Amino acid sequence: MFEREHTVRKSRIVCEVNASSKSRDVLEAAVSYCRERDVDLVVVWVVNPIELQPATGAGMPGTWGLVGVHATMVEQLRDEGVVVASSLRIGDPNSVLEEERERCGAEWIFTATDVPVRRCPACGALDDPRGVHFCPTQHRSDARAA
Repeated sequence: MFEREHTVRKSRIVCEVNASSKSRDVLEAAVSYCRERDVDLVVVWVVNPIELQPATGAGMPGTWGLVGVHATMVEQLRDEGVVVASSLRIGDPNSVLEEERERCGAEWIFTATDVPVRRCPACGALDDPRGVHFCPTQHRSDARAA
């Protein structure tokens, strides 16, 4: 009697984000992957319960600010035209990401290990995302040349 429309569910990927400086690179790689392959993005911020243990009785600094940071990031992605779902979860990161992948049927999980570490070509030190780098190799060679 009634015909149901058959809707094809788009593929998805899961991307782990956190407060590390490398998180932005992981997110950019995941967004690029989504645009190239026309898949949806599921952003997951996982807080390890160990980080919530109060060392001085005050709890993890900025814990309650996570919700605002996470929401702002998702809003920016949506403004850029990325189809994104998000969650903020507490638990062991590996277990939580795998549960999330199974729950949403994602084909891939992007983590910090999927993105190469940026390094200074002159000295090999980790490249600072703020663009601040005092390269001892470069400065030593400049001093010798003078």
